[in-house]
Amino acid sequence: MMTAPEFEYGIDDFVAISTVLTGYSRAELFGTGCADEYWHQFRRVVPDHILIEFFNGAAKLERLQETDPQAVALEIRSRYLSSEKLGPLARTLIQLWYLGQWVPLPPSWRSRFGASRFDVARVISVLAYKEGLVWDAIGAHPMGAKQQGFGSWAEAPPKGGV
Repeated sequence: MMTAPEFEYGIDDFVAISTVLTGYSRAELFGTGCADEYWHQFRRVVPDHILIEFFNGAAKLERLQETDPQAVALEIRSRYLSSEKLGPLARTLIQLWYLGQWVPLPPSWRSRFGASRFDVARVISVLAYKEGLVWDAIGAHPMGAKQQGFGSWAEAPPKGGV
């Protein structure tokens, strides 16, 4: 008798693959305070057997990122982004971290791999909006949530990046 593989992955695996896909460190991702919410959302949308495949080797990629980032980039492109099954998950996860919102999986993915009633467009929380990585990446602040500080408008924006 065959049994389904036991699900043994957790938030550490989720954050490991997130570091590779976002380019942010484990400390930076946990520092947003959103890792638990994002893990919960990801877990309830994606079936276990696909999560097992998605997380398989994530910790190894995270370790390899410091010593061989080119190999990791190639692996991300070939294993995740070009995959019909894992690619949409990787893109949705990147959007989740950067925008703080869940972007539904494509209809073709849902019909082929399974649909979840939780796979609907939504901002995860007020904190997720404030802590979206996009703000740090563009050197801005979330409008209406974090102010720049008095007099900041009098200074020129940084040139050539943050």
